[in-house]
Amino acid sequence: MFKEDLLKDKVILVTGGGTGLGKSMATRFGELGANLVIGSRRANVIAKAAQELEQTGAEVLGVKCDVRQMDQVNEMVSAALDKFGRIDILLNNAAGNFISPTEMLSAGGFKAVVDIVLVGTFNCTLAVGKEMIKQKNGNIL
Repeated sequence: MFKEDLLKDKVILVTGGGTGLGKSMATRFGELGANLVIGSRRANVIAKAAQELEQTGAEVLGVKCDVRQMDQVNEMVSAALDKFGRIDILLNNAAGNFISPTEMLSAGGFKAVVDIVLVGTFNCTLAVGKEMIKQKNGNIL
């Protein structure tokens, strides 16, 4: 469906890239020629995912990062720039959820979800967006 080298030499940062949809999308990006930066809160998950994603032919940087923490987001962006020199695409995929009926969700659980999904997306968009402004290029999803 897509041209084989559609994303050749693009650098794509995928938050929540160690599992689930993020890992699936990162896999496809790698197959289409992109180099990848994947972030996850769990170091063991990110290391395993990075190894698996390298099988697509992509150069992969796995970074332990909690997107709720701006200092960790800035460190992830710096590591990506150190390795690849730029970020062409940011995919804000990191999410949190609880499998439970809504009426059973605690205020703390709700706050955790909101902090990951909203605050995390803001943090990553701000940090990467500043770099994309300098680059005069980039896309954020």
